[in-house]
Amino acid sequence: MTAVATGVGAGTLAPVRAFDAFLGDPADDDAVISTSRSVLLDERSAFPDDEITAVTAFGLQRWYIPAAHGGALTDALVPLLMIRHLARRDFTVAAAHGKTFLGAICAWVADGSIATRMAGLVETGGPVSWGLTERGRGSDLSRSATTAQLGADAVRVDGGKWPINNAVRCRAMTVLARSDERGGPRSLSLVLVDKDEAEPATIGYEPKVASHGLRGANLAGIRFEGSVVGPDTVVGPEGHGLEIVLKSLQLTRPFTTGLSMGAVDRALQTALDAAAVPDGAHGRLLDSPTARRSLGVAVADALLVECLMLVGVRSAHAVPAEMALVSALVKFLGPDTADLLFRDLTRLLGARALVVGTETSGALHPSAFGAFQKAARDSRVVGIFDGNSVVNLNMIVNELPNQLRPAPTPPLAEVLAPLRADAHFDALDTTALRLVTRHGSRLLRSLPAFVDAVDDGRTSRAAVDAARWIGREYTALLVEAETLPRQSQPDPLAFHLAERFALVFGGACALAVHLARADSVPGPLGDSDVWLAAVLQRVANRLGADPVQAPVADALLDAAVRAHAAGSAVTLLGSWTARS
Repeated sequence: MTAVATGVGAGTLAPVRAFDAFLGDPADDDAVISTSRSVLLDERSAFPDDEITAVTAFGLQRWYIPAAHGGALTDALVPLLMIRHLARRDFTVAAAHGKTFLGAICAWVADGSIATRMAGLVETGGPVSWGLTERGRGSDLSRSATTAQLGADAVRVDGGKWPINNAVRCRAMTVLARSDERGGPRSLSLVLVDKDEAEPATIGYEPKVASHGLRGANLAGIRFEGSVVGPDTVVGPEGHGLEIVLKSLQLTRPFTTGLSMGAVDRALQTALDAAAVPDGAHGRLLDSPTARRSLGVAVADALLVECLMLVGVRSAHAVPAEMALVSALVKFLGPDTADLLFRDLTRLLGARALVVGTETSGALHPSAFGAFQKAARDSRVVGIFDGNSVVNLNMIVNELPNQLRPAPTPPLAEVLAPLRADAHFDALDTTALRLVTRHGSRLLRSLPAFVDAVDDGRTSRAAVDAARWIGREYTALLVEAETLPRQSQPDPLAFHLAERFALVFGGACALAVHLARADSVPGPLGDSDVWLAAVLQRVANRLGADPVQAPVADALLDAAVRAHAAGSAVTLLGSWTARS
């Protein structure tokens, strides 16, 4: 494993920069993960074995293990940005390696001896999968049919999970299984099935799933036919499987924004590169007013996802009791915004966005458009796993009464502190996770205070006016939510209301990041607040206001082009790349 300097002196994000340097320049065919090889592997639906081996040799898995169990995980922003680095080079590698974090998370939530055992497994670099979904049962985990007979001397597992990432190649799997035939919320338990412990003949596999995105991933089904493991493999108390999974998802949902941001980074890089070179007789896209507005809006979408990513991971540390709502808001709006970005950039690039492989890239890297196409397909999976968009909107609807419940608004400095550039956390407090919140999200409740804070005479009118518009929308939504009927199955109106709440939350995230980091945004984006104006106008536009103003989109695009030309990522966060 690679030794990485850590500690206060090295800076919290020193391991992230070291990882970026280790991975190297993806345009270099000899890099750990090269763009050309990634595209070719995807064309063949081949698993990236060499890349995974190299990343494991670096020791990325150490950052999946909490420091309390001997690993390097303290501030969750570190592994999140490492996954972003992987995904901006090859989404398949990020999903395949990061799956171990998801597979292990239930043990961290359950804590105790099973967490110690899981830490030992993850430390070896052997993949750990998460066996939740089953064929024909959709996203309703309570209908799981796989059974677990919990005995004093052994645990027997029967049934199947499908489709599962790393189903065949995993060393172990955390399996959600029915341990009580009587049904009800306490009828499911979690079992860690270590393939080295169970009899190999009792584990079978279904064929690899041919998928639109993640073509090279090891997506397949797994069958347990009397697989027996020890009694010490139950993850958490008997019957608490569903509760532990739901709490674990509150942590994994914000974690998926690293995947979305990696894909978005790739898309922006390709689009900015393509826009800077002449396209036959049509000249440069950067010289077209229409194309410039589209590109500027795409940059605003990317920065909105980054704000959601930061708020999501910092909230997991600072306000874990609110993650039942925050994780759903982040998980719905992040992938939804990334999908919009890919849709708009696909239109902008035209036929080039459909190019596969390493051909016809003109003056760009031979795999540029193939990599864009791959990222566009791969990123779509984020909106599906760890709860799809409908599931997350349903959770937001269920949380609206809590958001409406009267509660004091915490001091602004207290809300913003976790988002500051110098904020640091030593651990995730999984014991503070709750299935429902008491008062919703404090960051969302602070939106009116955020709006007042930016109207300080120094912030641009474009940003302040958009903030005021979103603030009024939030007030109107609260009134609408008051009259929303309580239903076990929300109607389309409730889902629409939840979607608008998520957008308002996105505006609140952007305002909070601006207020907490106004003096630490790196590069040209930090020269003004135009990024804030563009993001807020984009959010307001999706809520029904006018489109992003052309001068605002132009100014944001100019800043992004300068950052890109200097070799930097288009980002509001500093110190996470080797060049920063």
